[in-house]
Amino acid sequence: MKPLKLGLIGAGVGADFVARAVSVIKEENIVELVAVASSHPERAKAFAEKHGIPNWYSDYKEMLRKAGIEAVAICTPHYLHFPMAIDAIEEELHVLVDKPMAISIREADEMIRRSEKKGVKLGVILQSRFDPKFRKMKELIDSGELGKIILGEAVVKWHRTQEYYDKSVWRGRWATEGGGALINQAIHTIDLLIWMLGEPDYLWAQIDTVAHNIEVEDLATAIIRFKNGALGVIEGSTATYPGFPTRLEVHGTEGAILIEGETVKFAEAKGKKLKIEEEKTGKLASWARPELVPPENHARLIKDFALAVREDRKPYIDGYEGKRAVEVILAIYASGKRNELIRFPYKDY
Repeated sequence: MKPLKLGLIGAGVGADFVARAVSVIKEENIVELVAVASSHPERAKAFAEKHGIPNWYSDYKEMLRKAGIEAVAICTPHYLHFPMAIDAIEEELHVLVDKPMAISIREADEMIRRSEKKGVKLGVILQSRFDPKFRKMKELIDSGELGKIILGEAVVKWHRTQEYYDKSVWRGRWATEGGGALINQAIHTIDLLIWMLGEPDYLWAQIDTVAHNIEVEDLATAIIRFKNGALGVIEGSTATYPGFPTRLEVHGTEGAILIEGETVKFAEAKGKKLKIEEEKTGKLASWARPELVPPENHARLIKDFALAVREDRKPYIDGYEGKRAVEVILAIYASGKRNELIRFPYKDY
């Protein structure tokens, strides 16, 4: 099997994760990173040199046409995901887009429609689903080990300074970031919650801006009723000083699992401990320095995407799966702004 020739748009933290992840699986000869593009030529050149990428471009459209790539990974500001994905799909390239896949339901639906029409794969970078401990957690939930699921909580209480928003003009704006703490920082944990608990039925939420000079929310809470009857609670913030470990917990009538940061804090059912292996990656203060998190989960996701292309199957996280967290987050924004209950499926057009 020939390695998938991959191009990369972007030269920031997200792009660095992709490049590091490709290096993790380099010996498996599944993916080859052959080109990178950034609108800042000096960044593209420096990124290519740092990661040993043979070609760099200052115009991503030129890369799409000339670099001889089969697929592209898009790691750019949120508002650029949609137009760049559409450009790549029109060139009949497979697309792997960073979270959030889009900043509107209309955009997400159009990306799915176009990719299906052109016969190319569309994947979304939600790498937490490839974490072994979360996979084991889902396996235990799906097997009925916890009994009937009654409650799930996704809590992301991080802290970001005003400088964090000020240094990137696209952050903190509805039109470019698409939201704040939820769509940027909390999206992975929200995605895990709905992956574990299933389809939401309706939600009610409140959002606020309490500690930053930005348009979007830096504090949000939501209550979700899932179609299986379970309740869900979401808390997301970039205003909670000094920042705390992410927490995901699921409660059933016969047991519960609570994972905080990288640690399984509680996993027990019917009076017995449940075995969930933790990868020994050290203390990861992802709520403070996400760029320091090891790229292994990204590597697993990229490997799956490349194999999906070669085996002509859906990626594990395709456009439909990638859209689920976006739909919930945008429904929370709609509920918070209107102060009303929002039912699913939710559309913004």
